[in-house]
Amino acid sequence: MADKLRERLKVNTVIKLYTLILLAEGPKHGYEIMKRLEEITGGSVGPSQIYPFLRQLEQAGIIEATARGPRDKKLYRLTERGVEFVRDILEGAMELIQAAVEIIGREKVC
Repeated sequence: MADKLRERLKVNTVIKLYTLILLAEGPKHGYEIMKRLEEITGGSVGPSQIYPFLRQLEQAGIIEATARGPRDKKLYRLTERGVEFVRDILEGAMELIQAAVEIIGREKVC
């Protein structure tokens, strides 16, 4: 089941990975996610990079959206299934992270 979900959602960009990490930190509005991604990546991040992925996550039951505030902005939060999904994604990324640590050097990381 987890493999099918990972295949369907294709977390294959830094933007998608960071979006999941930001949501794991706590509930966020789409605009807040975009601004944080711009800070993290140092580049421009537009709605077309965020909202389609958020819709996919919502349809898959990974996140839920609730309207809050005067303009009914959606607040996105991970579901229990979403927390498990993010953990699975991050565990899968550990090999990449370990390779990066070896290249950079453990002394700079730890």
